[in-house]
Amino acid sequence: MQDIKAITVKYLMRITAVIAVLILVTAMVLQIVSRHSQAIASSENVFRQVRQLLSENSSELESVKEDYSRMCLHSAEAIAYIIQNDPAVLNDIEELKKIAEFCDVDEIHLFNEEGVIYNGTHPQYYNMSVNDGEQIGFFAAMLEDKNAKLCQEVMPNTAENEMVQYSAVWSRNGKFFVQVGMKPERVMKATEKNELSYIFTLLRANSTVALYAADIDSGIIKGSTTKENIGRNLSDIGIPVEKIHEGTSTFYANVNGKSCYCVFTVFESEYMMLGRVITNASMYQNVVTATVILTLGIVLISFFPVKTVSVYLDKIIISGIKKLNGELKEIAEGNLDRTADVRSCLEFSELSDHINSMISTLFSSTDKISYILDKANMQIGVYEYNENMKTVRFTDKTSKILGIAKDEESALRSDCISFRSYFKEHVKKTDIDGEEICRIDDGTDSGRYVKYEELPVKNGFLGIIIDVTEDVRARKQLENERDIDILTKLYNRRGFESRIREPLDKSRTEDIGEGALIMIDADGLKQINDRYGHKAGDLYLRGIADMIRAFGSCKKVSARLGGDEFVLFLYGYGSNESLFDDIDRLKETRNGTCIEVEKGVVVPVRFSFGVSVAEKGKNYSAMMKEADDKMYESKRVRKKLELNANHGLN
Repeated sequence: MQDIKAITVKYLMRITAVIAVLILVTAMVLQIVSRHSQAIASSENVFRQVRQLLSENSSELESVKEDYSRMCLHSAEAIAYIIQNDPAVLNDIEELKKIAEFCDVDEIHLFNEEGVIYNGTHPQYYNMSVNDGEQIGFFAAMLEDKNAKLCQEVMPNTAENEMVQYSAVWSRNGKFFVQVGMKPERVMKATEKNELSYIFTLLRANSTVALYAADIDSGIIKGSTTKENIGRNLSDIGIPVEKIHEGTSTFYANVNGKSCYCVFTVFESEYMMLGRVITNASMYQNVVTATVILTLGIVLISFFPVKTVSVYLDKIIISGIKKLNGELKEIAEGNLDRTADVRSCLEFSELSDHINSMISTLFSSTDKISYILDKANMQIGVYEYNENMKTVRFTDKTSKILGIAKDEESALRSDCISFRSYFKEHVKKTDIDGEEICRIDDGTDSGRYVKYEELPVKNGFLGIIIDVTEDVRARKQLENERDIDILTKLYNRRGFESRIREPLDKSRTEDIGEGALIMIDADGLKQINDRYGHKAGDLYLRGIADMIRAFGSCKKVSARLGGDEFVLFLYGYGSNESLFDDIDRLKETRNGTCIEVEKGVVVPVRFSFGVSVAEKGKNYSAMMKEADDKMYESKRVRKKLELNANHGLN
């Protein structure tokens, strides 16, 4: 029999894997370094192009502005000349508009010597003066020097917010000065060419590379190929400003939710930071492809020696492991009659013997547990079932607690579904003082009470069931003695409050429907005790209690609070009308009931009562006080009526 170590070639696979990993890591590092160098070189080239374009476009913009300013002034001079020589055009706005069109201007405004607009192509501006705003106020200097010629920078006009350049010159006679407005289309186009976003569109190579220009101090983005980021701070989109310094700065950052490689520089002359952001996915795309190709090559080279060893391992070891796994699977699923029998090598043979020994020990565990529990006289049962094998194993104590008959045990042990059905049918959950306990119907009035818990195990459950019948019976007896009045068998104050205080205090009137609390105080108890004795008084109280217990057409809770005081809580009524009908019947019942306090001696029932109707927001204490006050008021009225009746007789 061969030793398993002699037929294992795992070291060959490990060495091959280590070499492959080293080659792959080295190749990947070299490619990453190369990509970094390429990214920096291409970024620096872009930065140089941006500098050059900014310089060229700035020169062009200044030239265009100067040309446009001269044109604007020449147009104003020509219009001033025309109007001075033909004042009649001032009476015809359409003629002024033709002059504006002829001179290639958009607006004409005529100011008098006080700086007030008195004529022009746009009547809505008439009577405005150089004192009416910052934009028009620029031309206030015209009033100080009639030789002045002013040309304003391109800016949005006040009315339409359109970009306009205004210029103004005096007429030769000095009676008025002309202000003309021209839409500077060439200036705007030259300005657009000088905008960073426009320059970036010329230099952008692909959608995976973004360009950013930001203010050095604030980090606010002034231009970008990603237009929605313009106006935001670099930090807001994930670019750490603190990593950008003079020269070329490189770092990784999570920009707009994407992992990127960033290359930044600082343009001191333009007072801005310029950067190029490349997504890692695009930057390292070829790295991944090359790595995959290299990996495939290494795998192919390693395939033949590993395959040879694999065939040999499969023949000697793998087949034995598969067979042993199959046998262990059956055992794990509950088939403890199965044994392990793999003898392909020494180690498998020893492992099979140990598994079989373990199964033998496991077989005796259930019997040992049953024996220990029986000797300890503990009412605890244990069961386990496996759904794959359809079997159930349980101790003898489990059969006794669940009431399983001997002729049923065999069928239940062999079928877990039947066992579960039996369990659900006989074990019913109930609630005892807020504790979840199960009741088993064993044919007696009280039944048996158990607790059980199931722990999930592979393909089944392990259950523990504990007989707590004696504990529950003792608890119920104690509760009964604690909450029941001995004389009347009604609830005492404690028992009454424990049953109705919580729903009333929580204002859960929707749970009790229409209801009322009735305080009852027996009249004449002292006279009965004095005349017939306390035994007769007890009979009188019992009689009242029997009457209260039988009273009411819906749900009720009744109690003796002590002495001659009783309380009755009626609830579950569908309407107040039916509730008050029952309360009215209480008077009739009282007036028509007599109690035999001793042989041949019958006395009429007399008691006073007060009613408090259950309402939302009225708690137990409030209802008790209201009913008690009304009861004592009723007692005073009844006594007064009795006194008046007695005086009438006298």
